[in-house]
Amino acid sequence: MKVSLSQRIYFFTVSCCILFAVIVGSIVWSFQKVELAFSREHYTQKVANHANILKQLVTSDNIYASDYNADNWLKLQSKLMNLLKSAPELTPQQQIIQNSINSQNQSAKQLFSKMNENKLNDASESIKNHLKTRLMIQLEVIRADSVQLSNMVQKDIYDVVQRQALFIFILLAVSILILLYGSSRLSKVFKVSLSEVKNAFENNHSGNFQKIKLSNQSDEFDSIVTAFNLMNHKLSETMVSLAMMKNIVEDRTRVLEQLSNTDPLTKVANRRALFERGDLELSRTDRIHNNLTLILLDCDYFKNVNDVYGHQIGDELLKHICKICNKEIRSIDFLGRYGGEEFIIILPDCDVDGGIEIAKRIQNSLIKDCLIVEGKELNVTLSMGISMLIDESETFEQLINKADQAMYVAKENGRNRIEVSTSVSPV
Repeated sequence: MKVSLSQRIYFFTVSCCILFAVIVGSIVWSFQKVELAFSREHYTQKVANHANILKQLVTSDNIYASDYNADNWLKLQSKLMNLLKSAPELTPQQQIIQNSINSQNQSAKQLFSKMNENKLNDASESIKNHLKTRLMIQLEVIRADSVQLSNMVQKDIYDVVQRQALFIFILLAVSILILLYGSSRLSKVFKVSLSEVKNAFENNHSGNFQKIKLSNQSDEFDSIVTAFNLMNHKLSETMVSLAMMKNIVEDRTRVLEQLSNTDPLTKVANRRALFERGDLELSRTDRIHNNLTLILLDCDYFKNVNDVYGHQIGDELLKHICKICNKEIRSIDFLGRYGGEEFIIILPDCDVDGGIEIAKRIQNSLIKDCLIVEGKELNVTLSMGISMLIDESETFEQLINKADQAMYVAKENGRNRIEVSTSVSPV
């Protein structure tokens, strides 16, 4: 049966995808196996440690004393019980030892409860010592079972790692052989035809759009040759000069840059452009040592506006606030949307007093020129926080954080306020 070139490519691609999926699946499966083995090891170590601590408590303390406090022992025993309940998945052989540990733990708990219930005041010392020894034996059995389980788990870890590593190695070796064989077959099929196509492109690079002529016709490359020849024909008729193409690219680039730096709703600078301008002003301040002040403003009760009037009116309100801000700030100032109903104004060559003056102008202008909704005035207020660059080592993010903290102080003090960051003082 004759297999076409497209079918060869399809089969090779599918084979690569299947091999990749099998490799990834085997790695994930192997990782899960190894992780489970290590979780078992960690679990057995914790059980053994708990048992040792319980033994030390029984040995070091007089559990029959009238003032003996059993809370520490009971708390640790409760942790051991919870640990046994959260045991990882075990093999059947390991589960047998786990069941033994559970049984011994229950017995130890019951024995300690009886010993501690009335301190065995009426019992002789030999009985007390016998019961204490019995409790120690049960705890030692738990510890010994944990050690045995740990030894089994450690051997299991070695076996799992060895088995999974061998499996992945064999799988990778087989996959590499299959991929090398498939790629060599495809390379041989492509070699002659692609060489002729390459020669045609090299002969066509000068701008003389000529047709490709293949000495050896093939069904798979006929469509490529037809499309290439048709493209050459159209390019020869509609070729645009290099200068005109350059102008078009520059125009499109300017438009894209403007779109990428503008908030689509308010048409002011977006967060990305805001941070770029902030870093630029910081660099400028470092060079000429001028003042740099920042205002962070937030529309009070903006959520209520959305809830009462709808999100469309809320959007109109944000645009109205931006219009007011642009009217009141200077030409060298920079307004950007920080997020939600929060905006930031960067004030170069401006101290705190100048920032306060601009903030008051914005508040007063918003009162005089409020948004009209259905013939009625929609009165809103702004809470503003002001910060000024004090330390030249400060970053733009730190300057924003100081203004943000001042703005939240304005919120806490009743809103419709202007607060200055505590790290600066008005001049």
